Amino acid sequence: MAVKVQTTKRGDPHELRNIFLQYASTEVDGEHYMTPEDFVQRYLGLYNDPNSNPKIVQLLAGVADQTKDGKCQRNFWTDYYSSSYPF
Repeated sequence: MAVKVQTTKRGDPHELRNIFLQYASTEVDGEHYMTPEDFVQRYLGLYNDPNSNPKIVQLLAGVADQTKDGKCQRNFWTDYYSSSYPF
């Protein structure tokens, strides 16, 4: 009996760049970044309640903030999603 394996198509880097720029609210020296709020609240749609604990937002955003400087960088984001996100 043959087993059918579903494959996942890699995300198109150009399309991923456009998605990233849609949510990134910070620009420094021409480079766009997502803040913790951009990533967790706007992109993921989590903890949008005005009474949400900001420390939880910071903690969750730390997954995408590889340099721990409070900014989610586009290169990490697009690399991650181009290798694992099904488009």
